[in-house]
Amino acid sequence: MSSSERSFELIAGGLTVLVVLWFVCRAIMIDDVLVIPGRKRHNWKSVKIIGRAAYCSICEIFVVASTGLVCDSCGVCSHPHCTKKADSHLKCKDKYLKNGKSISHHWVKGNLPLNMECSLCKEDIDYHASPGLFGYRCCWCQTALHTNCFKKYATSDPCNYGRYRELIIPPTSIVAARTRRAVKLHLTGINPPDWEDWKPLLIIANTKSGSNTASDVVSHLRGYLHPLQVMELCPRGPQEALQWAVKISPKQCRILVAGGDGTVGWVLNTIFALDIRPIPEISIMPLGTGNDLSRVMRWGAESPDHINPVEILDQILASKVVNLDRWVLEIESVRYRLPIQRASLRTVYVYNYFSVGVDAQVTLNFHKTRDSRFYVLSSRLFNKILYFCFGTHQIMQPECEGLEKRIELYLDNKKVDLPELQSVVFLNIDSWGAGVKLCELSNKENKQFEHSISDGKMEVFGIVSSFHIAQLQVGIGKPVRIGQAKRIKIKFHQSCPVQADGEPWVQQQCEMSLSARGQAKMLQNQTESTT
Repeated sequence: MSSSERSFELIAGGLTVLVVLWFVCRAIMIDDVLVIPGRKRHNWKSVKIIGRAAYCSICEIFVVASTGLVCDSCGVCSHPHCTKKADSHLKCKDKYLKNGKSISHHWVKGNLPLNMECSLCKEDIDYHASPGLFGYRCCWCQTALHTNCFKKYATSDPCNYGRYRELIIPPTSIVAARTRRAVKLHLTGINPPDWEDWKPLLIIANTKSGSNTASDVVSHLRGYLHPLQVMELCPRGPQEALQWAVKISPKQCRILVAGGDGTVGWVLNTIFALDIRPIPEISIMPLGTGNDLSRVMRWGAESPDHINPVEILDQILASKVVNLDRWVLEIESVRYRLPIQRASLRTVYVYNYFSVGVDAQVTLNFHKTRDSRFYVLSSRLFNKILYFCFGTHQIMQPECEGLEKRIELYLDNKKVDLPELQSVVFLNIDSWGAGVKLCELSNKENKQFEHSISDGKMEVFGIVSSFHIAQLQVGIGKPVRIGQAKRIKIKFHQSCPVQADGEPWVQQQCEMSLSARGQAKMLQNQTESTT
């Protein structure tokens, strides 16, 4: 074979590979969200999630907690050997109804949530009085009835979706079309219902945060909303889940993010990348270690011991919309490769804080340990112990001494002469390092300045040492007040550990600029603070 023929075959083979890769990429691109059509099959989970005695909806015999199953969408319970019969005889919630304007009540017999009141006689439904399957509940509007009252109730009336209907995407609103293979439906649009103040709630839960708490959030809320609007965060990110927000547009939606600060930032960045308008309103279920943004928005410092879906939905309905500044950190690194000089630009978005120095070093050491294959204990308490150990190590062997000589700081184009420090912190919210309120501590003796999360300004503080961090965490110290600025520039003369919203890395020689660009919409809890 001649060299020209060999070259031709190589080119043809390369083109073939490119064509195949193009089709593969097109196949995996998230253009639409797959929708499972209405069907009888249930979504079975362990009956332990309901936290009460349950009876099989088929044989009506008591279900043992260790083996029993419950459908987290409609509430049907079953023994393992009765699930096949339950799938064929008991219908689950409809996911999609074509050309429908209203739906009938979806009644499920027995296994009612605790402390429910009969909608007809207004008396409590006490399941302790008569063990077994008793009473009825609509799994859409949550209407509950005694068995005797159920016979008197006008069960043929259409369902109005109850008190949480402004949060629900009705199955009649979903517009879907079949794929070429005609196996599943994909979402092509959402027709908003004719309801006042309709602003549906999407749930995005990171199951890698907070042990099994995120899975419990998903299972509990599917019973009160449309099952498909409650989603787990996929490994590729929240793009697929946020396609629902794209289809809901131009109507506004709410989003509950169950995860840590990193998950919240990931969702916010994706919202801006997809240019979803109007911007969704974000609430938080704190499942991370620090949960600084959740603290400021009054959603709590840690995940609740017990998931109460009614309390969660009521809090979201009563919450207040606040604006949160979105900061852009642009990093320009210069690399010298003779005979030319090359500059690379990296962009990072910051919502909570950015810091340089010892606190970033502690976080970096923790992340290296967590990413190790030897890290097997995943719990919030164990993570705090690790942070304490790495902080103590920095007291004994400080790695960030002389930080003021490694960097140059400019606030609103004015150079700042830094004192002896081991860390510089740039705050957008007044919560840093798992709840340390630097602005509040700075104003402890006399109030010197106002702090706001939506004024386009960052507060700048200095930390003297790792021991100083420990003092701040117990409220017996004050940070070094450096200033306040709308535009910040940092020149790195040597490599330094840095972190943005808890995500650390080692930054080589570069020049950074930090400025506000746009705002996110957050929901602030208006009930009693749990922080």
